[in-house]
Amino acid sequence: MRTWITSQIGVISLTVLIVIGSGAALLSAIVTQGASARTICAGLLVMSFVVFLNGGVLYAGRAMWNWQIEELSSYMVWERGFVITAVLATVLGLALLEDMLGNAGDSILARLGMVTYLFGAVVVVVAETAFLGKGDWVYPQIVLYVVLAFLAQALFGASLLQTGLVVARAGWGTVIWNLGWLLVMLIVRPRDIYFPVLHHVAPLIIGIALLVG
Repeated sequence: MRTWITSQIGVISLTVLIVIGSGAALLSAIVTQGASARTICAGLLVMSFVVFLNGGVLYAGRAMWNWQIEELSSYMVWERGFVITAVLATVLGLALLEDMLGNAGDSILARLGMVTYLFGAVVVVVAETAFLGKGDWVYPQIVLYVVLAFLAQALFGASLLQTGLVVARAGWGTVIWNLGWLLVMLIVRPRDIYFPVLHHVAPLIIGIALLVG
């Protein structure tokens, strides 16, 4: 059973089911609640995690589960393409969230968070595309993105707490998750701090809170 779960067919099948299920749940929520800035923002933030999941699975299959890959260059384009697309979805979702937080009374924290994350997103997209071309990371770019992304999302968490746009535990969870992992990565793994999944958990939490709140 474990072999099937970690096999290429098994993992891809499970991932497809998760993507389909997530898409159906989001569509149902949008139909039920109506298309609005809140539901579209929530959908983008949740889908940023779901899209990243595809890239994360492809990475794990290549680097951890020793899948047989016939055309590595095309495989890498798909793998890193999902990671880049997830970042772009996060940018769009946070842009809508920044606007809602501004309307809810926060004129500083969310805007700072948006500018910070946008700058980090540009940096990591450049780093990811350079990696596809050269097969190696420009590590200072990666470090800069990781720091900016954690700080930016922590600012959004603080803004959520200030405005009460969603339940308080979502705001606290966002702040604690990002600042906690930032400290852990800088102290424990300063030479290997790029784990992109860590930057899509808080958007998932916020997106769900927007839908159910």
